[in-house]
Amino acid sequence: MSYDLNRSADQRQILDAAATMLATSYPLSRLREQGSDDFGALAEFGTFALALPEERGGAGFDLVDEALVHVLLGRHAVSSRAAAAAIASRLAAELGRDNLAREVAAGTVAVAAAIPSGDGVLAIDMAGAAFALLFGKQQLALLDLEGAGRQEVSGLGHGVSLTRLGHNAVATLGVSTEGGLLDTADLLVSAQLLGVAEASRDLAVSYAQIRRQFGRPIGSFQAIKHHCANMAIAAEAVSSLLDLAAIALSEGRDDASFQVAALRLLAPRAALENARMCIQLHGGIGFSAEADAHHFLKQAHLLSRLGGGAAMLDRKAPLAPHSSIKERH
Repeated sequence: MSYDLNRSADQRQILDAAATMLATSYPLSRLREQGSDDFGALAEFGTFALALPEERGGAGFDLVDEALVHVLLGRHAVSSRAAAAAIASRLAAELGRDNLAREVAAGTVAVAAAIPSGDGVLAIDMAGAAFALLFGKQQLALLDLEGAGRQEVSGLGHGVSLTRLGHNAVATLGVSTEGGLLDTADLLVSAQLLGVAEASRDLAVSYAQIRRQFGRPIGSFQAIKHHCANMAIAAEAVSSLLDLAAIALSEGRDDASFQVAALRLLAPRAALENARMCIQLHGGIGFSAEADAHHFLKQAHLLSRLGGGAAMLDRKAPLAPHSSIKERH
């Protein structure tokens, strides 16, 4: 079985257009202002409905195309609300709330990402959000935030707003444990984590070329070269696995869940390690607010907590007999 992993002309056109839009509307410099992202440009581009059928208000592109665009979102550290919106539109449709699905996909209704926290819910970047997508343990829940009690909490260097919601005070519109939707959520989150890993690598390499010590760029020192090479290898490994997982999921292959689970296991590690190393290679300035390196570490921590947790060894693997852990014990 073989695949042509070269980008098609349509994919190159989509990615070039997305890269231009993100560079114009979401430059990294915006993060220094500590404001919430305005999703107007993303909605106009159709970011939240790329792989939805045209009859549901989507663009009708492939899931592979959507995953590649989400890599670019990760490279620009776009708010986690982008991943939440892309997944929430699907969940709303699954729950039979077609109007809400269209509004979320069109960007007219904002959805925040949320995670369980103790006996409540911790919502991320809730600015203007009417709903929240709760990433639970192997389930997704759509929450209505109207009238919910809120308590602002500090964290992540005050760069990203966090809000604690009382679990009993939040109305749950519906819950899904459907495997395809969970796999899609893990795929898109992993794609953004790959973007974080790639951007951290590029930022570190760029700095190593201009920072000079002992009369020459620090990138000429062997130790720095080794770190940059390891960052490149980590990003390339996740990129290859993302292609395989996206193709498998798009084609409905039997091993799709296995590939996505493997991707979701590897992507957070690569993003966190690359972001940490990027800060280290920047030296003292890497920890400062004026540098962009710390934004990627924060983004890696946030995204790594959205979903995941699938037992890879319980999934049907390619070219191998399958039995679950419970069956083996």
